Amino acid sequence: MTVFLLIFSFIIDGVLLFALFIMMKKVRKTEELELRQKQVASEIEDLFSSYLMEIKEENKRMERLVMKNSDHSGFHNVHVEDGHEGENSHSAREVIAKSEASPTYTPPELNEKESYQPSFHSQVFELKEKGYSIEEIAKIMDKGKTEIELLIKFHQKPMKKT
Repeated sequence: MTVFLLIFSFIIDGVLLFALFIMMKKVRKTEELELRQKQVASEIEDLFSSYLMEIKEENKRMERLVMKNSDHSGFHNVHVEDGHEGENSHSAREVIAKSEASPTYTPPELNEKESYQPSFHSQVFELKEKGYSIEEIAKIMDKGKTEIELLIKFHQKPMKKT
């Protein structure tokens, strides 16, 4: 009887050790997933901050261009440097408002050569919606069949798991 209880005790200990091992693996996977999510979040934050800086720089260039154009129109001069507005920030806004409301303003003329060109992706999806096969789309777009397949596959809606 004691042998039976001893063997039973070893089996229970083995099962418990196995369960602990599985739980430790799951905890490690969860920690790795959290670490990856933090890395992705920091990468996204860095990407957004770089986009924000680009937009700020573009806004500064646009403001300089507007100020330069308003100077040629006869409005008073407001000097804008990197991050510092000139004498009056209110006067800069007034100049912009006056130049927008000016009756002598004429919108820039568009070149007739400029026309709308849909992106490669939208052209592929448009052809797919029209019923063209992947091979036909690849020939029309002068791209590889695999490239078109992957493009379509990556943009499909994910299926719900049941």
